[in-house]
Amino acid sequence: MKRKQPKTKKRWAPGKSLPKFATAADEETFWLSHDFDDAMDAGEEVAYEPQATRRPRTHVYRVRLDDQEMSKLQALAKRRGVTVSVILRELVRAARVAQPGQQPRK
Repeated sequence: MKRKQPKTKKRWAPGKSLPKFATAADEETFWLSHDFDDAMDAGEEVAYEPQATRRPRTHVYRVRLDDQEMSKLQALAKRRGVTVSVILRELVRAARVAQPGQQPRK
């Protein structure tokens, strides 16, 4: 199903802070309906942080990788347009599903 994109986008003023979003749909609508060219031209750094879609993680684990492993992981994440941690979580979930004799989890 294709989403309708607004015909004209609202200009976002440089220096104006981003709103908080109640749902992922509200956030998507916001990003699709606003033009950030002026803010980008002002030399400010606009950082995108998904707010409605974030879930708190209860466990953090450090993994030591050599330069080559990290480089390949970062390249994969960049190609997919996600962070390295997303790729690692997907790998862990895939390994959990692939265990013989167990039903796949969803």
